[in-house]
Amino acid sequence: MARFRCRACGQEGEFTYDPTRHECPRCGSADVQFALGIDEMPDELIDRIVQALSLPEPLDDHPTDED
Repeated sequence: MARFRCRACGQEGEFTYDPTRHECPRCGSADVQFALGIDEMPDELIDRIVQALSLPEPLDDHPTDED
C-alpha cells in the first residue's frame, strides 16, 4: 500500500498505487504527496534511480582558499 497526503483536502492515508494516476485518490487534486514502497514503484522509475545513484558526483569547480 502507498501512503498519500493531500494539501488541498487535508486527507492522508493509504491506497493501492496506480502509476498512471498522479492526483489525490479522495479529491482529485494534483497537490498531493505519495510515499511508495519499492515493490510498488514502476521498473522504469527504479532503473532511473539506480542510474542517478551510480553517477559520480561532479567535482567542485570552485578554487580552494589555499594561499
